[in-house]
Amino acid sequence: MARQAERNFTIEGRHIGSKTNLEIVCLSSLLFGIVASFLVGDLLGEDSTGWACFDFYKYHWPLIELFSATPWGKAVADYGGIPGVNPLLYMSASLMPLHGDQKTYHVITFVVALLTWPLLSWAYYRRYSSHGIGWLWALFGAGAILLSPTFRSSAFWGTTDWFPFVFCAGTSLLLSRFQDYPATDKAPAIDPFTLAVLTTVSASAFYSRQFYAFVPVMAAWVVLTRTKTSPVLVLSFFGLAMLPEMFLFYLWKGLSAPAHRAEQAAHLPTSLVVNLWMVGTMIGLFSLPVIVGCIRRSLSDVLPEWWGSRSTVIAVVGLLVFVMALRATEWPGEGGGIIVKTGLTMGALGTPFILIASYFGLVTAILFSVESATDALLAGTFLAPFFILPLFMGPPTAQRYLEPSLAVALFLFSDTETSRRIFNKRVLMYNFAFSTLILAIGIGYYHNFSVEVCSSVARISG
Repeated sequence: MARQAERNFTIEGRHIGSKTNLEIVCLSSLLFGIVASFLVGDLLGEDSTGWACFDFYKYHWPLIELFSATPWGKAVADYGGIPGVNPLLYMSASLMPLHGDQKTYHVITFVVALLTWPLLSWAYYRRYSSHGIGWLWALFGAGAILLSPTFRSSAFWGTTDWFPFVFCAGTSLLLSRFQDYPATDKAPAIDPFTLAVLTTVSASAFYSRQFYAFVPVMAAWVVLTRTKTSPVLVLSFFGLAMLPEMFLFYLWKGLSAPAHRAEQAAHLPTSLVVNLWMVGTMIGLFSLPVIVGCIRRSLSDVLPEWWGSRSTVIAVVGLLVFVMALRATEWPGEGGGIIVKTGLTMGALGTPFILIASYFGLVTAILFSVESATDALLAGTFLAPFFILPLFMGPPTAQRYLEPSLAVALFLFSDTETSRRIFNKRVLMYNFAFSTLILAIGIGYYHNFSVEVCSSVARISG
């Protein structure tokens, strides 16, 4: 019997070893394909969001030249950037020896964006290594950004959408020593130097794009709730980090530069209510791989413990009332993303389809936010700018604003219990497949459009 047991143990060990080797080979092959596609996309000038090339020639490159040739104080005053974009990228680019060469700039953005992938992998590994996530899975999970149409197009064309992810990853790495400490047993206070670095790195995400205000907010919250650092010291450091934004607000007389406000006025502002429903569709769409990946036996795996048959009945009735009350909604032709654009091709079924997707997304956001105070703060600070966007811009929220930032924000900054539940190998596999599908749709939908627009604007600019 001892020999038989030893034999069975040996066979089982070989089976586990061969399974592990197969996993390594498969993940390595997928990673090679991801990086290869990123390289090919850059060489072909891919623009799978449809507007990166246009934005580069019309806004970003002229601003880089402005900050390179003009003192920063005057450049900020003459700033004509698009709303939601602070000038950190242009200031950084002006320090580089570009000499007016766009190709050099594109090479730099491509290389730094590609290096953001291992940096984000490191952040994932530091947070989840004690929960069965090794380096290879962390690389694979972070590799989803290399498949993101928003990240790819921004990296290839040098717009601002890729830049904040550098600071998101850096912030998470700085928080990783104490982020998941229990609130009842706080970590020791962090020293002023570390706090200053954390404040600078997290605030830099906001100074790249204003949509990333949630990064310094979450950084401050984690320090306050997970360490014994003096609240006065924490609030003082993060308050000082907001002084440049207060200066910009005073200089511009608002959140966006004066030079762009005339262009904003040319757009018919989208209803805040309609924009809310559109953002709901995006939340529903981009939360799908996380939700599906967390379901192992039934929907109860992703529902709160208090959810029961009564909650289900209320949710279904709420959906029916929601669709019936809003069935006459008129959707704008721009913005909205895949769900809205698909709905607009479905005739009479289009509006119910959009509203069902929106209801699903909004309920998902609400259920996520009631998990904990940390999750509520993350949901509020992440989503609020998108809900109120029409107040500052004519067009509604674009899909690229939430992709892939929603998944990255969840993985890096959600509460400890939530993050351990949603960051698993199943979710990472579904997220990879989902990102690949979104990329294929983006390339197919926008290819001819982006080539035509890019050629036109390049001729005008050049």
